[in-house]
Amino acid sequence: MIRARITEGLLCVLAVMVASWPLTTLLRGVWVGPVFGCVLVVCVAGVLLRIARLPGGVVIAGQVVALAVVVSFANLHAHLDATFGASAVDLLRQANDTIRDSPAPAPVTPGLLAAMELLLGLLAVATDYLFATSRQAGLAGVPLFAVFLLSTSNNGTALNPIYFCSLAAVWLAMIAQNGSTVLKRWSSTRATSTRPSLLDDQYGVAGFASVARTLGIATVLAAVIVPAFLPHTAPRFFAKGLAEGGSGGAGQVSLSSTLNVAADLSSRSQSVVLTFHTSDPDPPPLQVTAGGTYTNGEWTGFPTATDLTPGRNNTALPSPSGRNTTLPSSRYTMQITDNTVNAPQLAVPYPAVSADLNSTKWGFSLDTSQLYVDRAPASYSVTYSVLAASDRPMLGGADPNTFRSDLVVDPASAARVDSLDNQVAIGDTPFDKAVAIQDYLRSSLFTYSLTLAPTRSVNGKKLDPISNFLVTKKGYCVQFATAMVMMARAEGIPARLALGFLPGSVNASGNYTILESSAHAWPQLWLPGMGWTRFEPTPGYRSGDAPAYTQPTAPTTGRNREPTPTASSRPRPSVSTTPHHAVPAPTQQPAGPTKATSLAGLATSAWIAAVVLVALLGGLVLPTLARRRRVAIARATDHDGGPVEGEWRVMQARLTDLGIPAPGERSPRAAERYYRKKTVLDDDGRAALHRAVQVLEMTRYAATPDPAGSIRPDTDLVVAGVRHSQSRTARLTAALFPRSGREVIAQAWHTAVSWRPLPRRQRS
Repeated sequence: MIRARITEGLLCVLAVMVASWPLTTLLRGVWVGPVFGCVLVVCVAGVLLRIARLPGGVVIAGQVVALAVVVSFANLHAHLDATFGASAVDLLRQANDTIRDSPAPAPVTPGLLAAMELLLGLLAVATDYLFATSRQAGLAGVPLFAVFLLSTSNNGTALNPIYFCSLAAVWLAMIAQNGSTVLKRWSSTRATSTRPSLLDDQYGVAGFASVARTLGIATVLAAVIVPAFLPHTAPRFFAKGLAEGGSGGAGQVSLSSTLNVAADLSSRSQSVVLTFHTSDPDPPPLQVTAGGTYTNGEWTGFPTATDLTPGRNNTALPSPSGRNTTLPSSRYTMQITDNTVNAPQLAVPYPAVSADLNSTKWGFSLDTSQLYVDRAPASYSVTYSVLAASDRPMLGGADPNTFRSDLVVDPASAARVDSLDNQVAIGDTPFDKAVAIQDYLRSSLFTYSLTLAPTRSVNGKKLDPISNFLVTKKGYCVQFATAMVMMARAEGIPARLALGFLPGSVNASGNYTILESSAHAWPQLWLPGMGWTRFEPTPGYRSGDAPAYTQPTAPTTGRNREPTPTASSRPRPSVSTTPHHAVPAPTQQPAGPTKATSLAGLATSAWIAAVVLVALLGGLVLPTLARRRRVAIARATDHDGGPVEGEWRVMQARLTDLGIPAPGERSPRAAERYYRKKTVLDDDGRAALHRAVQVLEMTRYAATPDPAGSIRPDTDLVVAGVRHSQSRTARLTAALFPRSGREVIAQAWHTAVSWRPLPRRQRS
């Protein structure tokens, strides 16, 4: 059963499952069993087809067909009729929506399960072909490494080393198995042709073992080195650092006073900020600061700990400006522990009614009602007020003179904001208009994404950050909150930006944990009788339900229990509601916090993985193969013409890398004329070329050639002259992606594709 290679097939199954193991950190639901079944079918099909002694291409085709049949029957067995095509498209669309819109850990929907069965099954096809069919264990590690990198680049924290160690162990076992199988087929004696007829066969550098060793070393080095450069270092939120600081202890995290609305959000840190306990069934975000000035795409100038009124523990704080104390409200107490927010900032729900900071000195701002401390307390408690679902503002509006800075609309986006408000902000009162704006931004027209859409241009001019968000409808909380602030201001409603943290995840004991990835931004609008009031325009699968008072009825579920991405059921504005990106509501949203990343990063990371692999191929593999080929050329021609012949051919290979094709089978003088015509050489270069040609002629045609001759100094001078005359792009290509290295890869691939088994020797 040597031809079947059952051991290799089983190792392929193990390798694919181990490579996909880290995906368990990104997905929740049952998927391992179905995927394992598909991978096993692929490898069994490979074993059976190899037993039949079919060519490698037929083996691949048979495995793909077997995989397609199994995936189709498992997921579309009820649609094996005229609806098959449409149903398959629906599954793929559902998979795309889940990957694009769901935060990790994402639910394994039927569409995503089908896509995983298909993609990991195809990974098994590639791995089985490279390892079992073609005996290229080294190359088989490349697709496995790509899938592993796809998983690691989408995790908020570094993966446990067990994932990499397990995959490395399996891959090394594959190489060992491959090597032992080949060695067992070798003869006890080695016969070598004294004059090989094919030059490429002499070099031996295109063989599977050579390529496998090189790629294997590159892959292992990348797996060890690359993670050190991935963005899992200090917490960096909202471009310039919404969350900054160390990793533990009191006073390690701060919120930045600068937010760039045009920047992607790259941090996914899962470090703990604080924990708290409260009887509030739906705790609000914990606020750290509010205010700021928006200029040229950035929020700056948030209030600082100045002009504070000293606070006293367990003493009532003044009611926030504009808040009618007769409004129905509820009071809850929150006990915070393991606090790591840096002084003078303090994370508390807004508005605080009283606080107990133990021995820590603290104060509050009469303008913002925000609390500040002189040092970070490890634990503290705060009592806060929550508006009732039935609360509504008083009639009237805000005094423009009092809220002048909170009514300034960004001039770059003012025209677009005004035009959009005319369509969206429908209502009889400022409150109704504010709710309409919130509902519009929470609708399925918009997509929550940590990666912003590319900046678009209108009439040859790039859009400002707010306009670009309103046009592309893609962003995270900073963009959603900023857009609502400007749209509210355009309607004459004072608005400001608040920064803090979402309430995080709750465990069975009722304790909540806030992570650095829970950092959040939201708008506060000033309404008569309600004062500064929180709104939530960010889609629900990130931020949870909108505040109860912005909904027609009280919500039936808490933010951390079953958040829904839908807006409130108020009448929709008159704009078209055809969604550009439909956002499916999660069927079982976990109590845990959404990571500051979504599986939309998988698509991006696929490109990242491809770029990394190309960079590795260019920076490590191709130059190494090119150098080894030149060494092999020199060694292979030693017995034909001495070192001179080898040095001449090495020069031709180096010039080929620089974009000057070899002259082919020409005499030395014809080759000299060819290179003079194709290159730009100075006098020294032309003289060196002529001397090299003369020595080459003596070596080839003289009756008694000088065996100790060498043209290495002259060929080096020629190559240096050509390199100097070439463009920077040509020189860079020759250094990183040399043609001779690419030819080795191409030849190895051609050999693998056209591989045929050797005929068995007939026993006598």
